[in-house]
Amino acid sequence: MPMDELLLLLARKKAHIAPLRMTTAELGSLLGMSQQNASRRLSELESRGLAERTKKGIALTKKGISESHSLYSELKSVFEAEPLSLSGTITSGLGEGRYYMSLSGYKSQIRKKLGFSPFEGTLNVKLAPQEAAKKSSFLKSAEPAIIKGFSQGERTFGELYAYPCTIEGMKCALIVPLRTHHPSEIIEIISAASLKKTLGKRDGDKVRIELG
Repeated sequence: MPMDELLLLLARKKAHIAPLRMTTAELGSLLGMSQQNASRRLSELESRGLAERTKKGIALTKKGISESHSLYSELKSVFEAEPLSLSGTITSGLGEGRYYMSLSGYKSQIRKKLGFSPFEGTLNVKLAPQEAAKKSSFLKSAEPAIIKGFSQGERTFGELYAYPCTIEGMKCALIVPLRTHHPSEIIEIISAASLKKTLGKRDGDKVRIELG
């Protein structure tokens, strides 16, 4: 639904409650346009049945009020929407996260791209089936930091995607390695400090990961 700045102005001036006594020159001045443009825009609202000029002034019609409410609801849903989140249960990992997060090839990139040096370990969270089903949409809603793969000695280490997020206000990132031994319902979280110790969590506790 396109937003009409004149419709918005009339609503702000409470033309839905009582007719607004204002000339098109005054409307144009408030909107930063000429009197002719303001008059044309008002005529367009009238032709769409959203506003009407009466002897008492300019008023929003029932249709205009309804459209204003729809615009308000749409904007409210955008700016007051709950952040995307995943919920799960903390579970023990295989200990691999500690090793991988100790490698300088990963640590230096994470520090540069995410703004923190990772604690040597990951928080493993098991998603319930309904939460695991949301995982794909959750990840598609954000632009990940790409941590490139590298070689160290005779070994090569794969690329991973890091999605900035928070847990109880603590800055962290959900990492998705291109090569992993974890099933899809297990996600790994990294942060600058031990999330378990900092948040006072243990295996079996519930956590909520918020995107962004």
